[in-house]
Amino acid sequence: MPDHTSITNDEDEILTLVTDLLNHWLQVMSVFDQAQLQMAGNPALAEALQPHAASLNTAHQALTAASTAEGATKELLDGAEYSLWACDGMARHKEGFGPVMKALRAHCRAQEACFPLAQFMSPVSRYFLDKAASGDEQTLADIEAKSSDPNCGLFHMDNDRGSRGGFTTFIPERMLHNPPLVMALHGGNGHGADFIWSWVREARSRGFIVIAPTSSGDTWSMLDDNDADLPVLLTLVEQIGSRFDVDPAHVLLTGMSDGGTYSLLAGLRENSPFTHLAPFSGVFHPDIMMSGNLQYAAKKPVHLVHGTHDWMFPLDAAHMTNETLVSAGADVTLRIIDGLSHAYARSQNQALLAWFDPRLAAST
Repeated sequence: MPDHTSITNDEDEILTLVTDLLNHWLQVMSVFDQAQLQMAGNPALAEALQPHAASLNTAHQALTAASTAEGATKELLDGAEYSLWACDGMARHKEGFGPVMKALRAHCRAQEACFPLAQFMSPVSRYFLDKAASGDEQTLADIEAKSSDPNCGLFHMDNDRGSRGGFTTFIPERMLHNPPLVMALHGGNGHGADFIWSWVREARSRGFIVIAPTSSGDTWSMLDDNDADLPVLLTLVEQIGSRFDVDPAHVLLTGMSDGGTYSLLAGLRENSPFTHLAPFSGVFHPDIMMSGNLQYAAKKPVHLVHGTHDWMFPLDAAHMTNETLVSAGADVTLRIIDGLSHAYARSQNQALLAWFDPRLAAST
C-alpha cells in the first residue's frame, strides 16, 4: 500500500518551498520598483539587491532540488530566474550600460511571468497594485471578483519579443466608466511588451486602459518620410476607444526618449485623437516646425519630464522644447527631476495621471 503520510509530507514540503520562493521573488521585484521610484543609482540598487538576490537564489535551488519542475512549479522557477538574471545584471553595472539594460528588461520579463499568479495569490495581486489600492479591501474584492474575466488582463497582439509592429494592452479588472486611455511609447530599441510594465500597476489600481505599441523598426518612424507607425497608433486608438467606450476627452500619448520625441511628432497633427501629450526625456523634432504642425500645439496640454543628469539629451533640450511649445500657445507643464539621468521617471506617473484626468489622482 502507498504511504499516504509520506505523500502528504512531500506535498507540504513543496508548498512550503513554493511559498518561500514566491516571497523572496516578490521582495526582489519590490526592491527594483522602489529603486525606480526613488531614482536610486545603479550602485545603490545593486547593493540593495544583493541580500535579497542571495535569498532568492537559495530558495530557487531548494525548490529545484525538491520538485520535478513541471507545470506551475516550472513556470514559477522560470519566472524567478528572470529576477536572478536581473540581479546579476545590476551587480555587473560597472561593466557599462549593457548589463544594466539587460537587467531592466529581465525585470520586465519577471513581472510578466509573475502576473498570471495574481488571480490565485493575494500577495501577488497586492504587488501589482499601488499602495492605496493594495490596502483597500473593497478594491481587492472587486478585482478578485473579475480576475477570471477573459476580457480583462494583459493581451499581446503580434507582439512577442522577436516581432515588431504589434502591441500589448492592459485592460483592468475594475475599470472606470468611460475610461481614460494611455498610450505609452518605448524608447529606441525597446519593446512594448516590456514598457507596459511601467504602467500596469497604475492602470490596475485606478481603472484606465493602457496600450504599449512596439515600433515597426528599431525605433519610431522619425527619420523616414513614410511614417509606418502613426497609422497603427491611430487605428489602435479608434479600435480600443470604440470597444471600451473610452472618454475621447482623455487620450494620453506619452513616451520615453525616442518614444517621448515621437509623442510630440505624432501628437501634434490636425484632428489628432491624442488630447494630452507627455514626453519623458525626449527632444523637439524639427519636422514638427518644418511641416507646419507646430500650429496644432495651440492650447494642447503638454506635460514635459526631464532629468538634470540626462546624458543623452541634456537639460537644455527640455528648456528649448518648453519655450517652443509655449510660444506656440501650448499649455505646458515642465517637471525637471533633480538627479535623474536618461531613464524613465516612474516616480512621475502619479503626478502625470492627476494632471491628465482628475479621476486618476491617487487616493491617500
